[in-house]
Amino acid sequence: MAAVRSPAITVAGHVVRNPAYAIADYLEHYGGTVTHYDFRAGTFDQIDPDLIRATRSPWMGSRISAKEGAWLIDRGTTAPWAAIPLDAQLKDADPLVMDGLYDRAAALWEHFWDARPANVSTAKISKVLYLMRPGLFPILDSYLTRFYRTAAQAAAIDAAQKRPSLARFRTLYWEAVRRDIVASEVALQALRRVLPATGAPLAEQAAERLSDLRFLDMLAFAASPGQARADGDDGSG
Repeated sequence: MAAVRSPAITVAGHVVRNPAYAIADYLEHYGGTVTHYDFRAGTFDQIDPDLIRATRSPWMGSRISAKEGAWLIDRGTTAPWAAIPLDAQLKDADPLVMDGLYDRAAALWEHFWDARPANVSTAKISKVLYLMRPGLFPILDSYLTRFYRTAAQAAAIDAAQKRPSLARFRTLYWEAVRRDIVASEVALQALRRVLPATGAPLAEQAAERLSDLRFLDMLAFAASPGQARADGDDGSG
């Protein structure tokens, strides 16, 4: 892997000093997930059996059963997809904007959440909605929710002070992630420019096709304990 650097990015209060190395390292180790899950994102008109398969092992391990998959497919036929453009971006989903993208995304989420059967929860719904709107819906699996919990609690407190209708939420994960994306826009642009130069598998395609949201997800993984190599300072870059 070529020694390439890009400006630091902060995710949930944790600094990734060399995001280009972190993403290249992720691509090196999880190229199958990127190919068979991420690169499928945004290519579906509706939730269908092929989409459900993309969420399962060995790529994402959603554990969506056949019965649950059938429910998601059926529920998707009446979902308000038209209210949200395919290229919608989380950075534009400000929860303080009444009737804006955030509210429309929340309505889409609640279409699934409010009617969900047993054992269908946040992780399964988010892995499906990411494939439908990859720039908007974070993949809120157990890892990311733990990693972002403190930031999500702080975002909820702050947002509720400015929009009282949000006071019922103790955590706002979308807003916590959105704030990191907005704060890192310049660094994310630099990351895209230099990523192909790392020579990592899929680097050029990832720079062109992955959303800022997905890069933040990968960087959150890089910033977790035991991921010291993500900084590229161990001599292996």
